[in-house]
Amino acid sequence: MAIGFAIAVPASAQVTIQFGGPQVSGFSNNYPWFNDMPQYQGDQSFRYFLAYHPNIAYALSRNPGLLYNAEWRSQYPQLEDYLANHPYAWQALNGADWATGPAETQWGSYDDQNQWRDAYWWHQNDANWFYDNHQDWASLDSRWLSQDGAYDPQNQWHYGEWWYNQNPGWVSSNHPLWLQQHRNWASASEQQSYRQRMAMPTQNLLNQQRAVNQRQASIEQQQNLRQQNLIQQQANQKQNQQRLNEQRQVNQQRAIDQRQANVEQQQSMRQENQRQQQANQEQNLQNRQQNRENQQRAVDQRQANAAQQQNMRQEDRHQQQANQVQHQENEHQNQENRQGQDGHGGGNQH
Repeated sequence: MAIGFAIAVPASAQVTIQFGGPQVSGFSNNYPWFNDMPQYQGDQSFRYFLAYHPNIAYALSRNPGLLYNAEWRSQYPQLEDYLANHPYAWQALNGADWATGPAETQWGSYDDQNQWRDAYWWHQNDANWFYDNHQDWASLDSRWLSQDGAYDPQNQWHYGEWWYNQNPGWVSSNHPLWLQQHRNWASASEQQSYRQRMAMPTQNLLNQQRAVNQRQASIEQQQNLRQQNLIQQQANQKQNQQRLNEQRQVNQQRAIDQRQANVEQQQSMRQENQRQQQANQEQNLQNRQQNRENQQRAVDQRQANAAQQQNMRQEDRHQQQANQVQHQENEHQNQENRQGQDGHGGGNQH
C-alpha cells in the first residue's frame, strides 16, 4: 500500500511524496518513464524533475509523445537543461523506458493483499498474470508485445516465459534480453510454478476470473457512485450558479430601477426648482412693478401736494392782496369819512 505525505519544496509547487518517489500529477506511478535508473537516484530522477515542474508534467500527461518533439522541448529550457545534464536518462527515455501511451489508465485489478493496482504496475511486477488475464492491456504501449513475447507459426502470440518452457534454446539464441530481465525463468521452482499455473483446473481459473470480475464490478460501482456524486455536485453548482445569476440580475435590476428613480426624482426636483424660480422671478417682477407704481403714486402725490401747496400759497397771496386792497379801501373810506367829518365841523363853526 502506497503511503503519501507532503513536504515543502523550493519550487512553487506542493508535491506528494510516496515510497519509491514522488507522485507526478496526471501520471501512473509505474509509467515506464519512472523505471529505476542506477545513475540517477532520488532527486536526480526524471520522476522528481516532473514532480517539481508541474506545468511540464501537465502538458506531457495530456500527450506523452510531446517529450520526443524537439520543437516542443525547446519551449521549456528547464527540461532541455535536465536532459542535457542527465544523458543516461535521455538515453533510457529513448530506449528501454520509451513510452507514448496514456499517462494514466483505469485498467487494473486487485493484488493478493486486496490493493488495487493499475495495468502499468501489473506489467512491471507480474507480467505472467498480466498476459495470462489481460493481454489487451498491452495496447497501452505499442512495444510491449514485441518486447515481451513473439508469435508462433499459427500467428498466435505467447509471452516469453511460454517460449522458454517450450524451447529454452530458441529463447537463448533469439531473445537473450528476456533471460536477462527474467533470470527466475531458469529456476526449477519457477518452472514448476509455471507448469502448475498452466495445469490449473479450469474451475479455479473461472473462480479467479469471477473474483476479478467482482472486484472490477465493485470498482465500476464505486466509479459510478463517484460519477453520480460528481454529476449531482455539478447540478448543485449549476443550480447555485443559476440562483446566483438570478439574484445578481434582480440586484442589477433593482440598482437600475433605483438609479432611474433617482434620475426621475432629480429631474422632478429640477423641474420643481425651475417652476419655483420662475414663480419667484414673476413675483419679483410683480414686486418691482408694484414698487414702480408705488413710487409713481408717491411722485404724483408729492406733485399734487406741491401743486396744492402752491395753489394755497397763491390763494394766500390773492387773499393777502385782496385784504390789502380792502384795507386800503377801508383806509381810504376812513380818510374820506374823517375828511367829511372835518368838513362838517368847520361849517358848524360858521
